[in-house]
Amino acid sequence: MGAIVNERRRQLRIPRGVVLPFGYRITVKQLSDVEMDKRDKDADGIWDAETKTIYLRRGLPVTRRRYILAHELGHAWLDWQHRYMDDGKAST
Repeated sequence: MGAIVNERRRQLRIPRGVVLPFGYRITVKQLSDVEMDKRDKDADGIWDAETKTIYLRRGLPVTRRRYILAHELGHAWLDWQHRYMDDGKAST
């Protein structure tokens, strides 16, 4: 039974980083409520394109954090596409 619980925890773990094609590295940081409120008190997740960092509110349930991570990765993917696929110009 313990092995099943450990495997479940491992599967739900939030990664510290993600790498998109062409070496576009994204850092994932989980912040306390106080730290997150300094950035945006109404946000549970933030994509910072300048630093290529996703910030997540650590106090949320892990399933919610994973959902928010997926959402913010969508923003990161669009940023990667805009920078590297469109040469900084939106395709028409």
